[in-house]
Amino acid sequence: MKPTNMKKIILIALLAVTGNSFAQTSVDGTADVNAEIVKPISITSSGKLDFGSFTTPETGSGIVTINPADDSRNFSATDMEITSLSTFGLPVFTVSKDADATYGVTVAVTDAPEETGGSTMTLDQLTTNINASGNTASSFKVGGRLTVPSTQAVGIYTGKVTVTVSYE
Repeated sequence: MKPTNMKKIILIALLAVTGNSFAQTSVDGTADVNAEIVKPISITSSGKLDFGSFTTPETGSGIVTINPADDSRNFSATDMEITSLSTFGLPVFTVSKDADATYGVTVAVTDAPEETGGSTMTLDQLTTNINASGNTASSFKVGGRLTVPSTQAVGIYTGKVTVTVSYE
């Protein structure tokens, strides 16, 4: 082989190697993928938000409050309380969740307390004995405030509250 042919072959081989190293247009990177499915959150309840038996205030409106923090019932007008009928109750809500997760709670009046004749009372200021968020407790109680006008109809009133828990 002639030296000029040899130079041509070396030059062609060199260009081929150099051309491949500069012809690269993309590179790949990778990442691992992880996922964890946790236990769905759920809630059950026992008991009722039971304000018990009482009478209407003599004048104006009276307030009956059930406090879940200390399991107490209080009347704004002392003439409403009937000590021989002093039973009342708080519902207990039990949360089933992933052990490491926290949850939030919202409480709302679904149906205002109403008696069969159509008369209603105002139920508001629903509270729990836990925080609105960041909870890890497995159960909690719910209380509230019932406004009773002096003109409220005598009867048995029923209503409904809804408690919602959700992962945070």
